[in-house]
Amino acid sequence: MRAITLGAGIVIALGIFSVAPTAHAPTLDLDSCHDDLDRLRRAASDASDAAEDADSKRKDFEDCKRDPDIYDLMGDGCHGRRSDYQSALSDLESKMDDLDSRLQSVQSSCGYEFSVNRLSSLEAAQRHQQAAQRRLCVSFQGFLGLGMPPESVLQMCEKNMDVQWCKACLGLK
Repeated sequence: MRAITLGAGIVIALGIFSVAPTAHAPTLDLDSCHDDLDRLRRAASDASDAAEDADSKRKDFEDCKRDPDIYDLMGDGCHGRRSDYQSALSDLESKMDDLDSRLQSVQSSCGYEFSVNRLSSLEAAQRHQQAAQRRLCVSFQGFLGLGMPPESVLQMCEKNMDVQWCKACLGLK
């Protein structure tokens, strides 16, 4: 009887030790991982479409510069085509930011870190800020392209950014 009790105790102890690591091991929420991968796929598709659109707008702009008599339908010195191209580039950059954000979500939910272009969170944040500033600059430059006086655009810009940045963006001294 004593041997059976001791044997049962050993079996129970072994059971506890073999189950304990499993109970404390982190488990992946594969449903969340799947959802994030699906969102990543859609973001990649959106970025691909934006890249295709930007390439098309680039070609239109280059055609206009090369042969304005045929392609400068607005008669604005290709400013409209240039603005369309810059807007498409801005949209592509925004889609790439979305893609980057989705990739970070996948890394988190799937418990996997991709080896491509590892940046510190500070470096990543700085890149995102620089990208946002470039898009903002393109927007302000667009106002100039529409004929808005530089002084008015500068005043509008100064409400969001410092004077030196605005002047550099707008090409003012």
